[in-house]
Amino acid sequence: MHARKRIEIVVEAVRAEAVTALLDRLGAPGWTMLPVLSGRGHQGLRQAGIPGGVMDNVLILCIASAEIAERLVAAAEELLEARPAILSISDTEVLRPGHF
Repeated sequence: MHARKRIEIVVEAVRAEAVTALLDRLGAPGWTMLPVLSGRGHQGLRQAGIPGGVMDNVLILCIASAEIAERLVAAAEELLEARPAILSISDTEVLRPGHF
């Protein structure tokens, strides 16, 4: 097993392209984007499916080295841009280190 960081970012769907572009620029080896159907947190209940998608969120998942995770934390101001976003980073292990 090989140590890596699991980066999870929940962001408004309309900002997803900017977030994935940031990950690419920081050298992330790849990412996966999943739709968020609903959730409740600091700003209350949010549900996908409102016409126009203005309330839709996505989860962007990235497995990367500690160095990439540190770069992302350093770029947190650009990531958040005074807009709702959740960033979490945790330790994980992978079988094939060359993929991450």
